[in-house]
Amino acid sequence: MTTTQKWNTILAITQLLVCLLGIILNGIVMFTIFRNKHRRISAQTYLIFSIAVSDFLSCASSVPLSIAKYFLKEWPFGKAGCQAYAFLIFLLTLVSITHLACISAGKYLTITRSLSRDSYFNTKKVLLIILASWIFSLCFSLAPLVGWSGYGLEGTNITCSIKWHSSHPTDKAYFGVVIFTCYLLPLAVIMFCYFKIHKVSKHIIQNTHQMSGLAMTATQVLLKKHRKSAMYFLAIIAAFVIPWTPYITIASLLVLGKLINPVAISASSDGVLFYQFLDRDELW
Repeated sequence: MTTTQKWNTILAITQLLVCLLGIILNGIVMFTIFRNKHRRISAQTYLIFSIAVSDFLSCASSVPLSIAKYFLKEWPFGKAGCQAYAFLIFLLTLVSITHLACISAGKYLTITRSLSRDSYFNTKKVLLIILASWIFSLCFSLAPLVGWSGYGLEGTNITCSIKWHSSHPTDKAYFGVVIFTCYLLPLAVIMFCYFKIHKVSKHIIQNTHQMSGLAMTATQVLLKKHRKSAMYFLAIIAAFVIPWTPYITIASLLVLGKLINPVAISASSDGVLFYQFLDRDELW
């Protein structure tokens, strides 16, 4: 076995293990929330459940590909399978990042406007946010199936995604809209919210010194609770952004007409799966 084959085997096995861990851990989160459905569930728990479903499906759909890549050197499921896989992964990825942006906004509004409550949004608003997030993601992921851009093989032809290399003007317009609306804009929202959380938290801490002892302690406890939750979500967000940024960077270079090594393209697409196995059980 050559060195390249050894590394391919290691990557395939690692990807399979990550997918299986993602299925198990996200499944545990979903089961735990569902088991406690008769109790009072906080509004943000619905967001956690929705994002766990998205990541569970993403990992589950990647398992056949992980196994096939170990035995084959090309896409084994035909054109229809390629389009279905690319559509599903793109849809679930958009759901994840829009949910993370909404969670960041919710944490910011909770700390700045309703510190004494578990969440700024009530259950009805959260359910509407979840519905809007899935519809938003569905619209952008359906577009390539109805003629605005398209899905196809990428890299070394062992996985499928959007045809970033297309030079058609309408396809390039779609790429620009997707990169800005579905990645840069949510990322900007997340960065703004966490910058404001840090800034407002410092302001609240300074103001607590002017309060009476009991009021100061209660405020500090609430702030500590929400900041701890916000920082844990920040870790989840970082775990999403770090593996996706190289892929988005390569996709952007392809859109600009740059030549990219197919191996680099496939490697960057493999890295995005490592986000999916993070355990969200501590978040709620």
